[in-house]
Amino acid sequence: MSGAIGSFAASAAAYMHKYGITEEQAAKVAVKNRRNALHNPHAHLRMDLTVEQVLKSKMLAYPIKMLDMCPTSDGACAMIFASEERAKKVCRNPAWVMAGVTRHDQPFGGDLEMVVNLRTLRSATEEAYKIAGITDPLKDLDVAELYEPCTFAELSWCEAAGFCGPGEGGKFIDSGASYMDGILPVNPSGGVLSTNCIGATAMIRVAEAAIQVMGKGGTRQVPNVKKALATGFGGSRWSDVMILSRTP
Repeated sequence: MSGAIGSFAASAAAYMHKYGITEEQAAKVAVKNRRNALHNPHAHLRMDLTVEQVLKSKMLAYPIKMLDMCPTSDGACAMIFASEERAKKVCRNPAWVMAGVTRHDQPFGGDLEMVVNLRTLRSATEEAYKIAGITDPLKDLDVAELYEPCTFAELSWCEAAGFCGPGEGGKFIDSGASYMDGILPVNPSGGVLSTNCIGATAMIRVAEAAIQVMGKGGTRQVPNVKKALATGFGGSRWSDVMILSRTP
């Protein structure tokens, strides 16, 4: 985990330098996601934080502090996939898979930045959008479960997913767009920052997107979700993207 933190920190520092992203903007991600987790009974960290608390938390490797980083915990997730015919018989309101795309990179350690310009995520989302007929993710998607191992990653990977332009991740969260009442709520479950049972973490993103599409989110439910995006991320910088829909 310490090696990953160092890689994230170096890339986050480059991201700040290149685009003027601030530690305060990153801290807003921790505040947003961990407050969202207060409404998720399965979340492992439920914290009502302030930006100041995040900024004052223990420095791990500049600029990443303790509360900027995801935890490591134990847990599991299970999903049932079925044919269209079978799904209609066994589930009254299934989540339909519109697209599933994966992209892998082959870097040597440290050759690719882990926060800035995650090209596997950009390529995977572009292909998934084509398959699912998504032309404007902010208008066509209703919720996103974005894999965010640290706060700076969510800011940058919102850019890679096409929610905003390059370097605009800070402005995106400043605008409130990714909050529960924003134009595209990101991580209503609390995200990886609140639950990171390694091995199941990416599957949880898909499960939470399905929960939103099926309207089973309880107090973390975003109203009237018709389409949801879920992403995964792996240590060699691979990215997985799924788009789920309320209708087939």
